[in-house]
Amino acid sequence: MMKKTKTIFILVLAALLLVVSMSIAQQLKKHGRYYIADIEKEFKVAPGGILEIKDVRGDVQITSWSKNVVYIHERRKMDVYTKEEAEAVLKDQKYQYQKIGNKIVVGMKGSYRSYMSSYFDVKLPKKFNATVSTAGGDLRVSDLEGEVKLVTSGGDIDVSKIDGIVKATTSGGDISANKISKEAILTTSGGDIDMDDIKGDVKAATAGGDLSLREIAGNVRASTSGGDIIVEKNTGNVSVQTSGGDIELYDVGAQVKATTSGGDVVVRRSSGDVKVVTSGGDIDLTDIQGKISATTSGGDIEATTVMKGIKVTTAGGNIELVDIRGFIDAKTSGGDMKAELTLQDFSKDHHVTMNTASGDIELRIPAQLPATIKARLKVTPRARDDYDIISDFPISIKKEKEGRNEIISATGEINGGGDVIELKTTNGNISIIKAK
Repeated sequence: MMKKTKTIFILVLAALLLVVSMSIAQQLKKHGRYYIADIEKEFKVAPGGILEIKDVRGDVQITSWSKNVVYIHERRKMDVYTKEEAEAVLKDQKYQYQKIGNKIVVGMKGSYRSYMSSYFDVKLPKKFNATVSTAGGDLRVSDLEGEVKLVTSGGDIDVSKIDGIVKATTSGGDISANKISKEAILTTSGGDIDMDDIKGDVKAATAGGDLSLREIAGNVRASTSGGDIIVEKNTGNVSVQTSGGDIELYDVGAQVKATTSGGDVVVRRSSGDVKVVTSGGDIDLTDIQGKISATTSGGDIEATTVMKGIKVTTAGGNIELVDIRGFIDAKTSGGDMKAELTLQDFSKDHHVTMNTASGDIELRIPAQLPATIKARLKVTPRARDDYDIISDFPISIKKEKEGRNEIISATGEINGGGDVIELKTTNGNISIIKAK
């Protein structure tokens, strides 16, 4: 009988110790109109487990430490009238913290009421996964080796130093992510997204803010309906879209696709092909290793140092192309055009097509370039000047009437003939200049 009693005592003592280890402290105090409870929990776990915080209201901060223990400090604020009501709320606590295998669950659906909010300070083993969902607070997670999934309906998200995949969504705040080793998927309905030093692919979308992405090792797909986009030092492909802002891309290591309905586009130093479309701004491209396709419905286009070919179109601006080392296809409905062809390998495609509905055309080409010239100038009765075709190369020029208009055309093969150079304008000069 003594032995049995002793065994029962040991079991009860062990249970009490477990309860103590599971709930280190729980203090209740009055602060203004609120009752505040500090709740502390510890759970022994193995590396590689999961922390799930769901359906809570308040801020959450998660960091790592060296122990194989999940430590949670919750500061719960309750908008109730009496201490007894606050104590009654806390009695429901056992339903809000669970350990299921190597998974820690905080917050059951329906447990957290509108009169209650919490701040969670959490420490996890470094190798641990975290899934957090809050209805109204900021989320901050750092220094973990595992997958991180974050959702908040009304706050900011800050995630850093994560060796794993990151997925973060907020309906009303900014998102900041840096030093992520794998894929990052970020979405916000009402804030900015700032990313730095991401080793994997990136998908970022915001309905009402700016996007700033720096040092992305993977491919980038980013969009915003109401802000600017900046991408710097990216080694993968870039696809970005905005309905109401500018796009700036610097040091892109692969292909670029950029679209905006209401702003300018700037691309500096791209190793791949570039495709740019804007409905309401200028396009400025510099040091492009691949081909260019650029279109704007309401601005100028400038390109400098293009290693392959370029195709540009604008419905309402000027075009200026400098140091182009491949073919040129350029068209504008209302502006002047200047282009400089500098390639030295004449076996490459070096055809030129420049067409403007109203403006001057100036083309500079190498002195030894083999090409076939075809130029056409239409001068209408309302022309404000005496327009003509001027060439440093020997070509045949012919003038004739076409109704009330005067047509000036020029043809000729230079350096034995080669790829076609076709130039067309109305009420503007055409100049073919021998580069020095």
